[in-house]
Amino acid sequence: MKTTIGTKEAALEYAQRGWAVMPLQGKKKEPHFGLIKNAYLGATTDQALIEFWFSVDPTANIGIACSTSNLVVFDVDFRNGGKILKQFGETYTVETGDGLHYYYKASSTLNFKGLLQTGIDIKHKGYVAAAPSIHPNGKIYTVINDVEPVMINQQLLEMGAR
Repeated sequence: MKTTIGTKEAALEYAQRGWAVMPLQGKKKEPHFGLIKNAYLGATTDQALIEFWFSVDPTANIGIACSTSNLVVFDVDFRNGGKILKQFGETYTVETGDGLHYYYKASSTLNFKGLLQTGIDIKHKGYVAAAPSIHPNGKIYTVINDVEPVMINQQLLEMGAR
């Protein structure tokens, strides 16, 4: 993904990948309830609806519904003591406001704990803010490894499964 792309263009690219997107409030991580009523349950790949959302509010951030998109995201927050684990390996990775998001392919039927360990959340039944959203601290979410997410490896699956 190009680093200079706007949120509407990025949301449309995510939808083309098959990732269900939703609008978030500008410079926030909360759903934009003025545009979407059911939060991540209303996320979509419908290009016309995405065009509408981001035309009505061009400052909206982007959310990706993880399970709906057959993704699981490991959310490493450095401010909360999160550390990069060797098990993360090479996959689609985003630099966040104070950490990293590691994206993996994972069936929507899997169940994950919400917390892997201190400072590392697991996002599956829910959503994550996506690049190039603006974090509440002003930092722009940036893709730092723009590769197709890999299938979650057995070690991470065993560590994070319920």
